[in-house]
Amino acid sequence: MTAGAPLLTFADAQAYLYSRFDFERTMVANPSRPFKLDRMLELSNRLGAPHQPIKAIHIAGTKGKGSTAVMTATVLTKAGYKTGLFTSPHLENLRQRFQINGELCSEEEFIQLVNQLIPVVTQMDLESENHPNHDLKPTFFELTTALAFLLFQKNQVDFAVIEVGLGGRLDSTNICNSIVTGITSISLDHTSLLGNTVEEIAIEKAGIIKQGIPLVHGCQQSEPRQQIEAIAHQKSAPSLNASRDIQFQIKEQTKHYSTVKDVTIAGHLSPKVWPELTIGLPGAHQIQNAMIVLGIIQCLKEQGYPVDDPKVIDGLANVSCPGRLEQIDQQPEILLDVAHNPDSIDKLVAFLQQHYSEKKWHLIFGCSQDKQADVMLEKLSNRFASVTVTQFQNNPRAIGSRELYNMLSSQPANSLFRESSPGTALIHVRQLANPDDLIVVTGSFYLVAEIREILFAHPTSA
Repeated sequence: MTAGAPLLTFADAQAYLYSRFDFERTMVANPSRPFKLDRMLELSNRLGAPHQPIKAIHIAGTKGKGSTAVMTATVLTKAGYKTGLFTSPHLENLRQRFQINGELCSEEEFIQLVNQLIPVVTQMDLESENHPNHDLKPTFFELTTALAFLLFQKNQVDFAVIEVGLGGRLDSTNICNSIVTGITSISLDHTSLLGNTVEEIAIEKAGIIKQGIPLVHGCQQSEPRQQIEAIAHQKSAPSLNASRDIQFQIKEQTKHYSTVKDVTIAGHLSPKVWPELTIGLPGAHQIQNAMIVLGIIQCLKEQGYPVDDPKVIDGLANVSCPGRLEQIDQQPEILLDVAHNPDSIDKLVAFLQQHYSEKKWHLIFGCSQDKQADVMLEKLSNRFASVTVTQFQNNPRAIGSRELYNMLSSQPANSLFRESSPGTALIHVRQLANPDDLIVVTGSFYLVAEIREILFAHPTSA
């Protein structure tokens, strides 16, 4: 294929994007390519600055930002707004990152948008070659971010809900024109890049806060909360702490949903009371994420964007977010969860203890090299009747299954297994488990994606 030539198929377009430097697949910082916004801003400006006219709801956080983004977009779509959604990473299909009103970007439109990128990228690459000290070569994530802005501008969305990729301050999405910002929970993750303490990580996440733009956050720990609120104060950004300023009582929690009552929003916002709300994503942590969504919606209403109460109720109750405590109704039942740090593993274990205590659990685990695999396995291994470690195939960041196996040397030999791929791991555990048992797949987005693809391609067999 000639450099700069138009792409004709979706596979071509996808391959073109994947040919770029992809931090998601290496997670190794390149000193010669430091994180900065200059290149992303240059790329967007050369494309006609599609980020400028878009009203963005920008969401960062260590965990929960994807779920919060999906819930926010679902509510706004139910309210009748044309709503874009940009999230990362995807599960099975790259187009899952780019959605409007819950619909994936079509292959045809995806090809058109990548073709629109090519001449600009070709020119930036050429200039970079001619001036080695001025790196203008856009990365994979910068191109996907630009593609999202182009898609949303072309379709004239009313709002775009934008999930931060990594950190916040220097993330490619941070050129967006936000009208509300949101920050979910803060915990240790990507410490080599974002900092070794929750305070340092909070400062990076708080880099998305804009001058005078309202912030809704859910940080409960005092130290990172103080950092976030100090930065909001410096930028005269009205701040609502969903954990403090939104009160509620739990009415019911099942393995499929949670119902809360007497939800009251205080803080700087106009007082608001919800007699009862159902959150359609399972897990107690999703209640806190939903409170952030309510704060975001209230901020939008105060800016003159009406969102009727029944639409909020409908949106929160009927949201879908694959891979987040996703229950596959088979025998044995399968639970998929993209937990990939110790904090999210704790939430997974709490969910299992609350809703599956009567079942025998079997674990399939795989994770990336930059994650705290030993800590996660320590939290999980002695709770399961069997542990099968494996290595996902579609991302080179995977920890080898033998390395994971060696981390569990204290595990009884008759309950610890190693399989070379997610597919063989699934076959093995299905044979091992009884029909009434539970198979839990966790440790990585990429592991869940590969298992999910197998399950939906072959619902009853691996």
